[in-house]
Amino acid sequence: MQQWFNNLTRQEQLLLLCGGASVILYVLFVLILQPMSSSVAQLEVQNQRAAETLNSVTALAAEYEALKQKGYAVSNQSQNLTRLIDNTVKKNGLAMSRFQPSSSGDVQVRFENAAFNNIVAWLHELENEQGVVIKDLSVSPGSDSGYVNVSVRLRQDA
Repeated sequence: MQQWFNNLTRQEQLLLLCGGASVILYVLFVLILQPMSSSVAQLEVQNQRAAETLNSVTALAAEYEALKQKGYAVSNQSQNLTRLIDNTVKKNGLAMSRFQPSSSGDVQVRFENAAFNNIVAWLHELENEQGVVIKDLSVSPGSDSGYVNVSVRLRQDA
């Protein structure tokens, strides 16, 4: 091989060396540099997504803290659903005509001739502020205008 190379003219030897060097540089680029640059690009995209996620979590944490300070704290799960219902019923000026807990953790509450606005306020407080889920709700007209008979099945959100 060396003898063949030595038999070539200086111009052919130089051309062959430059061509070989070009091929070696091309192979280095294709096998090493290009995959590295694409890996760097992928890592930059992943880093940007992680930063966006972090910003989102930070914003949600700030929103949670703001709501918590306004009194919209997550309900205390240790508070018994029975006690919670009893307290909120009294707070909203209602009187239960029937209260029936079930073995599945649900509670059925019945009101007769209750003020519609008080029922709506009570349900809003339970659902939005205390984390109670309204599973079933039945409303029928009461004996007077603005009064209703209500049967509701509730469950504390875990």
